[in-house]
Amino acid sequence: MTEQAQQHRIEESGKPTKRLPRGLRLRNGSYVAYLTHPDGRGERRTIGNVTLKTAIQQRTIWQRELTEARYVKKVPRVERRSFAAIADAALEYAKKFKRSWDTDAGRIKRMKEWWGSRLADEITTAEVDARLYENVAPRGECWTETTSNEYRVLLSTIYSRAIERGELTVNPATEAHRYKLNNERTRELSYAEEDRLRKTIRELYPKKEPEFDLALHTGVRRSTLYGIHAKGRKEMPPLDWSSVNFDWKVITVPRAKSGKKYIVPLNAVALDALKILRERSDGTGPVIRKPSGLEIRSCRKWFENCLTKACIEDFRWHDLRHTFGTRLRRNGVPLEDVAALLDHGIPELRMTLRYAHADMDRLHQAVATLVRTDTNTDTRPVVEFRRAEAV
Repeated sequence: MTEQAQQHRIEESGKPTKRLPRGLRLRNGSYVAYLTHPDGRGERRTIGNVTLKTAIQQRTIWQRELTEARYVKKVPRVERRSFAAIADAALEYAKKFKRSWDTDAGRIKRMKEWWGSRLADEITTAEVDARLYENVAPRGECWTETTSNEYRVLLSTIYSRAIERGELTVNPATEAHRYKLNNERTRELSYAEEDRLRKTIRELYPKKEPEFDLALHTGVRRSTLYGIHAKGRKEMPPLDWSSVNFDWKVITVPRAKSGKKYIVPLNAVALDALKILRERSDGTGPVIRKPSGLEIRSCRKWFENCLTKACIEDFRWHDLRHTFGTRLRRNGVPLEDVAALLDHGIPELRMTLRYAHADMDRLHQAVATLVRTDTNTDTRPVVEFRRAEAV
């Protein structure tokens, strides 16, 4: 192209135009800006069919934003999704990966009643706050503040999944109000209450005492002993005899709440309870059985009946786990050992425990402190097992 052609361009009208400023080009009637990033990368953006003056101003603005690192690249347009669509997708994800997905299903059903047909990107933080606030007691559904927080977390998860899929860019639940809770539960079973409860168990359900002792002296969760068999939840197998080692005096929990396995040492009371339960089976399958050998899947009926007759209020099966940890701590067991026995991760100790595993002899000594010398239980050893030499 000649120098004269570079200096002037002739439009279809035949009128000459001056050379465009640096960084601007004219393509099919639309101005295009050529920009330079601070690291030297080039970028081209279409300005559109505007006047030359407007094109120059727009390119100047863009270039200044790049130079000052203030430019946020526009997110490409995506198909707008309804709230019902992203909620259903989140529920399908929960069914695959969460044990308690049935709880999510009930809450998602309620939120779809609120916003089902609405476009998900139209729901604002103010609307979320209003919906949650109108159902906290004494209003609406009379939720506790904990329930309100759980709805907020689930809603945030629904939007987070959609953002990961590239369907949305903003999560309105992130900035929604969250109540500051003081819901730490410190309920434990006193020794006087234990004596009353044990007496009641022997009167009403004498065959259940080994289950009670096993929970009180191992601190394992109810789901570890009985499994999870509720409809709508992922099934979890109960404690199996393959996880019990009498020679080493331990129970290996294959999958705890954290998703990992951990080992529970057994003291004399727990061993005696297991030996009684061992009589009810051939040493295979579930540990918790009736004297007839039938598997037991729940402790709710007999345990609640005994609590009522023993006049013990505000106590749950899980509080036996609290009692286990509290008594260990009161007996002078170091906090890191209590954490290991309860399968709790303490942030300050997590890395230490990762490289310095808990000494099993010390943990056996820890659970031995729970054995009471002022009373006798009915879980006496009835079966003797041959001891194997440790290899």
